[in-house]
Amino acid sequence: MEPIRLSSAQVDEVFADNNGIQPLITTPDEYEPNDTWLTAKPYDSVEVITPQLTSRHELYTLGMRTAGLHSDTDVDWYTTRMEAGETYFVDIRNVGSRNVFIEVYYVYPDNTATVWSTDPSIHNVYAKQPEKYFYFQPEISGTYYIRVASGGDWSADMMNYFFYVGPAIQTFRIVNMPTYGSVQIWGDDYRTYTCNLTGTAVPAQTAIINLSISNRFPQGKECSEVESYMRAGGKTYYTSSSGAVSGITEAPLGQSWTIGGKCKNGSHFTYWTAVMNGSFVCVMEPYPGNELDF
Repeated sequence: MEPIRLSSAQVDEVFADNNGIQPLITTPDEYEPNDTWLTAKPYDSVEVITPQLTSRHELYTLGMRTAGLHSDTDVDWYTTRMEAGETYFVDIRNVGSRNVFIEVYYVYPDNTATVWSTDPSIHNVYAKQPEKYFYFQPEISGTYYIRVASGGDWSADMMNYFFYVGPAIQTFRIVNMPTYGSVQIWGDDYRTYTCNLTGTAVPAQTAIINLSISNRFPQGKECSEVESYMRAGGKTYYTSSSGAVSGITEAPLGQSWTIGGKCKNGSHFTYWTAVMNGSFVCVMEPYPGNELDF
């Protein structure tokens, strides 16, 4: 995205408290008052909705923070530190087909500023889009201001927005994530099922850092001798006695996985499923289906 340079007068206009007394239409969120840059809240103080992956139904909120506009004149300001040369992803979603938008400002010592904006009145590609986003690289390290505004079509039923302003490359943990299947193990052959993590299950661009499988059984039936593996992309990754999946580093998480398990000695007869724990690195992107044609 090409930034816009603002004059000192334009900065004074944007950063001034022009809202006056705002009508209280819905209950303000816990980060109010943050209606001006002087009362901006630290971005890192805003709640993360989904800080780690625990199911394949959390991609929409993964890494996103949530706050709300409580009236058509409410404006929310946040501050964050950014580093020169780092690639950042800026995103706002859960706004319906409305013009709620997000901007990032850097103010220079001479009171001029640079702004990166998803305001539809500036960039028509964002008009009425359910998600607005961009990538950019700051040229200066320092404090940046984040501004969220309604774009003139606020609605009380669309108060809460989800947003992300941070490095485009992120790392997330996988915590007790089910693998959505089970098999009945007996004898000494592997029994398999499929765990599909494609589509909207996980980010599109991922690389596994580490992964382990733990065993789950029906109540009262266990097997301490399970051997298991995961297979995808023509590669098979076997687990160690600790449950660690060997050699899986850098494999994409978002694949259709075949998961196999057996009783090492063929002496148990029970249902078995695997639960995943670990971590992965990913590229932050718009939710699948919300991509824009820049």
